[in-house]
Amino acid sequence: MDEFQCIEQFFNKNGSPINPLLSNGFFVGIGDDASVFKLENNPPIVVTSDILVEGVHFSSNIKPASLGNRVLAVNLSDLAAMGANPLGFTLGLGLNKLNYAWLNDFSEGLFGASRLYGCDLLGGDTIKHNSAFNFFSVTAIGYIDGGNALRRNGMKLDDDIWVSGDLGEPISALQLQKESKKLIQPIPKIALGRQLKNVATSSIDLSDGLSSDLRHLMRASFPKNLEDIFVELYFESLVKCLNRNMIKWFAGKKNNLELVFLALQGGDEYELCFSAPSEARSEIRAISEKLDIPLTLIGSVRKRVVEQNRNDEKNKNDGHLWLKSLTNSFDDKYIEKSGYAHF
Repeated sequence: MDEFQCIEQFFNKNGSPINPLLSNGFFVGIGDDASVFKLENNPPIVVTSDILVEGVHFSSNIKPASLGNRVLAVNLSDLAAMGANPLGFTLGLGLNKLNYAWLNDFSEGLFGASRLYGCDLLGGDTIKHNSAFNFFSVTAIGYIDGGNALRRNGMKLDDDIWVSGDLGEPISALQLQKESKKLIQPIPKIALGRQLKNVATSSIDLSDGLSSDLRHLMRASFPKNLEDIFVELYFESLVKCLNRNMIKWFAGKKNNLELVFLALQGGDEYELCFSAPSEARSEIRAISEKLDIPLTLIGSVRKRVVEQNRNDEKNKNDGHLWLKSLTNSFDDKYIEKSGYAHF
């Protein structure tokens, strides 16, 4: 089986496009030199890319169907953080061999996610290499349906900090070698991102870890006065966000404070962390109920007082995060920058 037979067998799905915006006479999909599509209403286009490498971003033992789902879902999570709707994607395959059964299962998982989120495969490339580890590159394309995109740079002083879902299962599963559906089959919060578009002031998907990704929001939002700002995270609220499996797996081994710090550094969550004015709390809770997605108020953006916030000078250019106990069970604790580092 050569490259073209591989594409024809597993990735050239004939028939009408999944996404209705592509269903017109201009559409050219798999099999040509490039994809062509025309958007009738000309909404803003959103583009994101990710590379996933075996042994770095996923285990060699992952089932191919789960991997097919994952390589698309993690890109769609970036679209969700922007408040965008999925439209289509391109796929780059770096394979050390062409395995019929493996490719069949991989493509089933890939197109399962494609159908679920209305995101058509538009094209891509395939190469054979001699490395032991496979890799995948996805470029996902979305569009903004009314209004502006959510961005990282809109956080304001006194904003609330919110997070969706629960935290801690992926890093716990990796440390304890447990099975985690959230780790192998992430669910991009597409509908939530759309709902937050006119409510949140900033947003990011949690791929590298809350302590790192929240700092990305801070640096983008306060490029000139980052030293004057800190985010206060509420310990008791974060305890409520801890994943049940995490709590069960570490029962008798870690206390809640240790679990919270572990969850703060854990990546691969693909939840949304966002800021919003305090006046939006009722609206955000209504969104949570409407979508049946837990949304937890975990902190707030504060003006920094040097005397109050001590021992954090070494990280002043990264953003200051402090953990506060609302029940005064411990003194405020500085949260070091942690999580996945790309280099």
